[in-house]
Amino acid sequence: MKRYRPGEKALAMALAGSAGFADSVGFMFFGGVFLSFMSGNTTRIAVSGIEGHTDLMWLSLRCVILFIVGVMLGTVVHRATTKRFNLYRAREAVLAFVSLLLLASSLLHAFGPDLAAMLLISLAIGALNSAFERSGEVAVPLTYVTGTLVKAAQRFVDAFFGGDRTAWVYPLLMWVCLATGGALGALSFHNLGLDALHILTAWVIAATAVNQFKRERRRKLGLPL
Repeated sequence: MKRYRPGEKALAMALAGSAGFADSVGFMFFGGVFLSFMSGNTTRIAVSGIEGHTDLMWLSLRCVILFIVGVMLGTVVHRATTKRFNLYRAREAVLAFVSLLLLASSLLHAFGPDLAAMLLISLAIGALNSAFERSGEVAVPLTYVTGTLVKAAQRFVDAFFGGDRTAWVYPLLMWVCLATGGALGALSFHNLGLDALHILTAWVIAATAVNQFKRERRRKLGLPL
């Protein structure tokens, strides 16, 4: 993350928070199925299959499949934008795409089936993972923190062996942001039900708009992106 500017780090933390928010809303709505945490859904598929809870098993599998499709769509948007314009437009395109998916989810909740609205969130969260890429790989994991916690622990130990004394802080903050987003998502769902989706949509659209504004400003000033 040293290669990223403070503003980019703030964007990543905001998006990690939105992923935590979405996961909590999905978990509470579905009663134990995740929209972002695919390791948990994989365990849920296995356990539900053995216990004979086939409805829960298939629901978890659908979320996994939609998440994968979302990652693929986000990658297509990233690659196509890079090819058509340049690499520095790709993140903006991915965030715009995710915002559109979330807006569609909010509209589905308002006028259509809630199940479809929720499943669309898993698609959007999958696509979100393409927002921070370097050399075709995810550079900043936004929707999962197991690896992030591993990195924080490793960097903390490295600090006692001559490594950077603060390198562990940012990975830990990413976890804190996802956890905070999760708490806010749970609180919102508890009080608002699925109207919490509108908060999630506004959250990501706001982050996308701020990112766009700042990047356009840097372009006008001739600053690196």
